[in-house]
Amino acid sequence: MLTIISSILVFSLIILVHEFGHYKAAKSVGIRVYEFAIGMGPTLFKVERKGTIYSIRAIPIGGFVQMEGEEEEARTPTSFGTKTVFQRAKVIAAGSIMNFVLALALFLIIAFSFGVYGNHIDYLDENSNEYKAGLRPGDKIVSINGNRVYIWEDIFYEVISPEERSYVVEYEREGQLRKTEVNKNYRKIIGVTSTIVNGETTTVVSPTDMTSPAYSAGIMEGDKIIKINDVPVMTWEELTSLIETSQDRVKVTVDRNGEILDFYIDLQEQISVRFNTHLERSFVTAIFSSMYKTVYYIELMFKTISQLITGKIGSDALGGPVMVITMVGEAAENGLLSLMSFAAFISINLGFINLLPFPALDGSKLLFLAIEGIRGKALPVEKESYIHFVGFVVLIGFMLFITYKDILRIFRV
Repeated sequence: MLTIISSILVFSLIILVHEFGHYKAAKSVGIRVYEFAIGMGPTLFKVERKGTIYSIRAIPIGGFVQMEGEEEEARTPTSFGTKTVFQRAKVIAAGSIMNFVLALALFLIIAFSFGVYGNHIDYLDENSNEYKAGLRPGDKIVSINGNRVYIWEDIFYEVISPEERSYVVEYEREGQLRKTEVNKNYRKIIGVTSTIVNGETTTVVSPTDMTSPAYSAGIMEGDKIIKINDVPVMTWEELTSLIETSQDRVKVTVDRNGEILDFYIDLQEQISVRFNTHLERSFVTAIFSSMYKTVYYIELMFKTISQLITGKIGSDALGGPVMVITMVGEAAENGLLSLMSFAAFISINLGFINLLPFPALDGSKLLFLAIEGIRGKALPVEKESYIHFVGFVVLIGFMLFITYKDILRIFRV
């Protein structure tokens, strides 16, 4: 029930903000709006104000703003088609822009409510390479590899960058700037996470994701690891210790509902960050971290699309509605701040995807406007509508495919 309620609230908020962006931009340039709807399907509630119907539909997925002249030929002063290319582009892009604004606002609320992990070292593992290089708790990290850092995310993503096996850190101690080169810490993993019971980690595991060696080998959620290389393990610490001391391949024995199974898993090397920073509650760090996260996730979407096109990641890395709803439920169980953070991430995803130049998405409409601006002539509404209809059918088919993959993922068949 929590998953259903939280999913409806999250998607309704994101769609409301997106459509409100279209609505507000349309009104600002003098376009008549017939209807502003949240949801799809039969109308549950509607009210008319100044010529615009505001409605709530039965299916809490999607929404729309119906504008004069957007889908039909209409040549009046208040129709979409009679506005300038710039004005129409403003209306179309406003939805995605508002999604980015929503994400920024949510990140700001989280930052001001909870605080932000800054750039002063708090905990530092004395066995880490950072400690060996001279860093100590209390040091203020100023830059890494010449790039200025202010918050934990800045530091973390610089450290885990896979390009180099070391990094140069500039830090401040007692008012003095110092610099040192740090060899990155590495650990061996199989790609599983522990199930927490009464606040304690256990050897009951689940794969971290579909790209992990454990997932590829056949480890399933709920498997209890009982041996590593034929050595019995009772605790999570024993499990990770034996994996760390293994070579390139490890034998993992699990208990799956009373059935004992052996898996041979290739180990994966992972960069390990063995320090963290103080939690800060300053206005500057809150603003900066929120802006950073918003920009970072937009850049991440660019990177993901690029990897999909080049084949570096496959369709298994994509998640559809079933996966997203499941993740919303998990975020809700972890608390309001976790749910808000995930909602911000989903809002950025929606805004970004809508700007892709694919028929039926806002990005393709912007592309058509750009072509119109260059050639000085618009494509006939009927032809453009047909192109968007074909794109919509393709998108629905793709969504069904991703949903099918979600279902397979759940039942692991």
